[in-house]
Parts: sequence; structure tokens; C-alpha cells
Amino acid sequence: MRKFLKYVSIYSLSLILLIIGMEYMLRRIPNPLSFKKELIESHTQDTKNLIIGSSVVNCGINPVYLADSTYNLAISGEWFRFNQLLLEKYIQQMPHLKNIFWGICFHSLWSDDSESTDESSIINHKIYMGISRTEDKFHNVELLYLGSLSLRKWSKYYIQRKSTVHCDSLGVDHSYDANLKEKNWREDIPYLVRNQHRPMLADTDGSLYRANIQRMHQMAQLCQSKGITLYLVMPPVHPTYFKLMDKKQLTLIRKAVQEVTLQWKNVHSLDYFGDTRFNDDDFYDGNHLSSDIGAIKFTKLLKEDVSTDL
Repeated sequence: MRKFLKYVSIYSLSLILLIIGMEYMLRRIPNPLSFKKELIESHTQDTKNLIIGSSVVNCGINPVYLADSTYNLAISGEWFRFNQLLLEKYIQQMPHLKNIFWGICFHSLWSDDSESTDESSIINHKIYMGISRTEDKFHNVELLYLGSLSLRKWSKYYIQRKSTVHCDSLGVDHSYDANLKEKNWREDIPYLVRNQHRPMLADTDGSLYRANIQRMHQMAQLCQSKGITLYLVMPPVHPTYFKLMDKKQLTLIRKAVQEVTLQWKNVHSLDYFGDTRFNDDDFYDGNHLSSDIGAIKFTKLLKEDVSTDL
């Protein structure tokens, strides 16, 4: 019995040490969230303009062509819940912040970083950005909660030796460069449109839609209290995407944005969804501008539209 307990103890200790070692190695892997955290914390005192949102602005707005002291904090797959928490965490530390550009894509109002839809987002935000609304202490252990996801991340960095962050010094994600796009990306647009219509269909009672509108109002109120102008930016999509997108969904997006802009004087909408000035060369796929071509063109147009406020 003693020998058995001894072996069990040795095995258990070895397993614990393995988990600790793996967790330590995972924490040392560069990732977009820790990168953006370091970026904003390094520039709290000089930031004048912020870009927040998901992938459509993560790759679609380039601070170089907008204004000085502008940083792109948008993160691929990040929805309103964490956009709001990010701003609430850092706004008090940015005395010179003047404008916020908040990117809204076709399915933003029906998406959420919640435990029921994307637990990995909650865990990664808590570990790598210190942003959370949950007190579950076990969310601090990436390996135990994300399992195979964390192992694939470990393998990609340590075994395959691939880059895990593609952001430049201002936060633009260059994994959407034009030379990296798929050859037949245009053929995938109908599927992309259908896939991004599903979140709306799943929100059968409209509760998530209303919750995200409420988050927009809360963000507007917070910005108003600090004298900050909030721009709700809807970046352009490919002409085929715009033609195929569900018109009811588009109407609901514009209705929500209008509701917020009418109530808050510091909020303005910038709707480029159906902008005809963009063509194939400007896109990485159906609803993402290429970070090295389309984003530059779009940012220059954006600057023209808000130049008096920058």
C-alpha cells in the first residue's frame, strides 16, 4: 500500500510540475491581447485617438494615415462586452484622449464574448489583459480550461516556430495583407454572408441585440463624461457582400446606431457599408479590408470625413 501511494504521489507531483511548466511556457508566447495591453499601457499619457472593435478595424484602420498619437487596440473576434471593459479600464489613465473610433461589423450587434458562446475569449482577456467580470479563479489556468486550444498554441510557437502576433507598432494586424489572401476568396462571399447572418437568427427574442445597444449607450455616456467624441464606424464591405447581405439585418444595425447618435451629442456615425469607392484590390476577403492596401485608402477617406475633429 505504501509503495502504491508512493507511486501515486510521484505521478501526481510529476503531473502538477508538467502543468506548471506548460502554463509557464504558454504565458511566454506572444499574443494579440498581451501585445495590445502593453501598447496602451505604454501610451496612456500621449494617446489622443483610439481605435477599438473587432477584426474589421483591427486590419482596416491604420493610425499612420489618421492622426498623431493614434493607436489601434481592436482585436480580432472581440465584441462589445470587452470593447466596453477595455475602455472602462483605461479611460481614466488617458488625460489627452479626444476621439474613439469604434468599429462595427455586420454581426456585431448579435455577437458576444460570453461563456455560452466563447469561453476562450473570457479566459484570455482575464489572463492577458486583466479584464474580467467573473471571479472564477480557475479561469487563471489556461491549460486546464482551454485544453487542446492551448496545446495547439504551444505547438505553433515552440514546435512549428510560427509567429503568433502580426501587429505593427501602432496595433494594425498585418495578417490581412493583400499578398496573404486566398486565391478564390470571392467565391466564399455567399457563405460568409450566410454565416454572419446566423447570429441574428439565433437571437430569437432580440435580447442580445438590445443588450449590445445598451452597451453602446453606456460607452457613449462614459465618453461624454470625459469630453470624448465617439465615432461608430461601419467599414466598407465588398460589393458582392453588400448585395447579398440581409437587408433586415442592415436596417436593424442602422436603427441601433441612429438611436445612439440621436441621444448623445458626442456620438457620430460613419457608415461605409455600401461605399462604391472600394473594389477587389482593397479587400482581403468579403468583409475585411487588406491591411496594406484597402486600410490605407479607407483611413485616408476617414480622415477627410472627421479632419476638423482630429
